[in-house]
Amino acid sequence: MPEASIELGYPADADVMDTEGVASVPAAFQRTVRRFPDAVAYRTGDDSIRLTWTQVAAHVERWSGALSGAGVVAGQTVAMMMTNRPEHLIVDLGVIHLGGTATSIYNTMPPSEIAYVVADARARLLVAEEGFLGRIREAVMDHGLALDLVVAFDTDSPTQIPGVEVLTVEAFLAREPAVGFDFAASWQAVDREDICHVIYTSGTTGHPKGVELSHRSALAGADVYRVVVPVSAGHRFLSAFPLAHAAERAVTYYIPVVQGHCVTFCPDIRQLNAYYLVVRPACVFMTPRSLERFRATIEKNVALEPNPQRKAAMERAIELGTIVFTAEQAGHVVDPALHAEWVATASVRKELLASIGLDGVVYAAVGSAPVTLELMTFFLGLGLPARECWAMTESGATTAIGHLNEPYRVGYCGPASPGMEIKLAEDGEILVRGNGLMTRYRNNPEESSQAIDADGWLHSGDIGALNEFGQLRMVDRKKELIINANGKNMSPVKIESKVKNAGTLVGQIIAVGDSKPYVSALMQLDPEGMEVYRQQHGIARDLPLEVLAKDPDLRAALQAQIDRANADLADVEQIRDWVLVTDEWVPGGDELTPTMKLKRRAIVTKYAGQIDEIYQGSGPS
Repeated sequence: MPEASIELGYPADADVMDTEGVASVPAAFQRTVRRFPDAVAYRTGDDSIRLTWTQVAAHVERWSGALSGAGVVAGQTVAMMMTNRPEHLIVDLGVIHLGGTATSIYNTMPPSEIAYVVADARARLLVAEEGFLGRIREAVMDHGLALDLVVAFDTDSPTQIPGVEVLTVEAFLAREPAVGFDFAASWQAVDREDICHVIYTSGTTGHPKGVELSHRSALAGADVYRVVVPVSAGHRFLSAFPLAHAAERAVTYYIPVVQGHCVTFCPDIRQLNAYYLVVRPACVFMTPRSLERFRATIEKNVALEPNPQRKAAMERAIELGTIVFTAEQAGHVVDPALHAEWVATASVRKELLASIGLDGVVYAAVGSAPVTLELMTFFLGLGLPARECWAMTESGATTAIGHLNEPYRVGYCGPASPGMEIKLAEDGEILVRGNGLMTRYRNNPEESSQAIDADGWLHSGDIGALNEFGQLRMVDRKKELIINANGKNMSPVKIESKVKNAGTLVGQIIAVGDSKPYVSALMQLDPEGMEVYRQQHGIARDLPLEVLAKDPDLRAALQAQIDRANADLADVEQIRDWVLVTDEWVPGGDELTPTMKLKRRAIVTKYAGQIDEIYQGSGPS
């Protein structure tokens, strides 16, 4: 991929607009088209696709016309199964300009889940890439999914599905619009309370629920970032996480549409690091796992730096950053000499951030799971302008997000976002009310009434705390606590975070011990940490992981990392035994959600035999 063009055609220092008086996402989109007609809106990494706002608008109108010709009317749902690409949002915009509702399907879903989600969404038309048609065909043939029409990208001869009309994109777009179709009248009729998107919760357990989010919710989410991230228009954004996820939509769909920014699309999240280096985005959403991988890359680069002077300078810059921000977080005054030395490392720190493509970031929102003090301190010490945020799919807009110009304590996400309220129930559960909330769960009135009470408060299922600034801290999930055989409640997230921050060898880890006498863990090796370990110990890169996992020196190094973590945990929280899992855990697979959260129940069920062996005293240690 070539370096992204610096010139994107936006006026210098163009202000971002608020959403006051804007009726819908299509109305915001059309406003941005008028403001920046010739600026680049959507592009691919290699610039093979590079579309201005005017060009995107023409494609959107064409899709709306063809969809109307296929019988789609206001209120109907259209499903999409595509990677992150400009056409994904173009089709989506075409649907909602008609007053329809769009829903995106996680690309890793098996056929049975595709059948469930599309049927629950009440979608009869599905737009997909040819590469996914095999699974869609299986969803129809083996799981009873009823579809009228499938539109296929990336093929001249799409996979056929018995009983379903399957068309190429070209054939579909050649269709005439419905008689009397009026594009402008269609989008101008869309109201704030109309359902814009159905977003299916990624589901750590059971079937996902369809969260209905209105145009009001989408606009509220975009407006939050105008308040807390006061940037001009025309910044670079990078779309890499699944567009079926609420946070990804907020950051790389709604914000650019409302404010006017250029989005580069990364079709494969495994290429994320390479895309960061090329795009160097300004505003990003990052999970703690993303930060862990970036930190591992930096530590690998430093460990393998051949120049002793450069290596020493890098290590000192990281050390000083940790000292300065650990003191700041503790409320202590930093020694002036140390602070001055840290300031003097600015060029080295920028070089370290540049090595992973984060040197252009003006704001990094970190969310989706709790983040540790050690991890945030590492990046704050390097100068990354990062703050934590908390939300859930059901709260639509970012509910609490840290401001760069306000007091910040790691673990706290900031006060309630504009238009939102937060309070804690008697048991500490986080309750939310405001503009961003979902309208309801699709086809599930009972769950809807349980989620949002008569006073309009959404019951999150998260346990939280508020500090003196009204900033929110997520403590844990109500239903994810470990309760051992003696009735002691423990946070698995806390235990897992301690282990991952105690060294570089552990990638994914799940702490288990519900109704058990002590805590144990299933662990996976971290690829970046293992690359350094292999080089430092002269281990061939082609040595199978299954063989390496039995190496006594590696197991001793892993135990040493566990021991360091245990030293920072209460006795009852300490990991007494563990299993090294060599199966690959991929986002959207059996063990991880598409945003890399642990599917705890699924993991415990899948590895029940190995867990039982631990507690029978016969498992590996």
